[in-house]
Amino acid sequence: MPCWTVLNLCFDPACTADTNGHLLHVNEPFRDLFGFNAEEALAISLSDLLGQADFSEIQKFATTDSPVFKRIKARTKDGAYLRMETRCARLPDNGELLLVMRPTTGNLKLEGAEHMALHDALTGLPNRVLLLDRMHQALDLCRRHNDFAAVLFIDLDGFKPINDTYGHDCGDEVLKMTARRLEGTTRGGDTAARIGGDEFVLLLSELKNGLHAGLTANRLIKIITQPIPWRNIVVRVSASLGVSVAPTDGMEPDVLLKKADEAMYVAKKSGKNGYAFHNESVYFE
Repeated sequence: MPCWTVLNLCFDPACTADTNGHLLHVNEPFRDLFGFNAEEALAISLSDLLGQADFSEIQKFATTDSPVFKRIKARTKDGAYLRMETRCARLPDNGELLLVMRPTTGNLKLEGAEHMALHDALTGLPNRVLLLDRMHQALDLCRRHNDFAAVLFIDLDGFKPINDTYGHDCGDEVLKMTARRLEGTTRGGDTAARIGGDEFVLLLSELKNGLHAGLTANRLIKIITQPIPWRNIVVRVSASLGVSVAPTDGMEPDVLLKKADEAMYVAKKSGKNGYAFHNESVYFE
């Protein structure tokens, strides 16, 4: 049976691409989700759709024997980004890439109690329930690929004085702006969550080195400390971050969150507006 016939029988968005990533076949769910007609879809490549970094990783690791599972951000025709769970393999006959995609819950328009159960009402970010689910997925990938994942526990410095001085409306704006800034730093497989008050968590998956979490922590500190306009004033917060890394610090979500929280307090005691790994000696011997 031709490959394109199999694609048309698939209920999930799916496509094939040649070894350079140029799309060869797309099914109807793919066209409906991304907004391309058949002719437009065949004029783009996987690097256009997924970004060069994620495409390069899929191209490198996908084989005929072992499909690659990866969480990505994919770009639609109108420029929006969708979070996707993607399985990719090479076809045995010609080495072409086959991708089957599924939007994650973060893209679904959930209503009522179901949405409230998974997302923070103020910022729209995943809450602790959805974060723990994403952590289990990231740790499964960590085991399968023998790589790293990291948890960055983020506490805002100076948030309470802003809330006390300018009121909760200003405080809410700070929290919403922080959420947008965190989302802007995430890769396809990452998750930014708010777990309460002025505490956020950034989950990094599929890291090649645990030290890479420190680079992200530095970038977050610079982004979070940018001024936030509110009415006729400008306010600023900084952030203290704690970092735990799997598998070095454990392979259970609750353990990694606890250790990242402990490391965050080390960062606060060290002068705030900085970050600390839970086990510094492992990374900086």
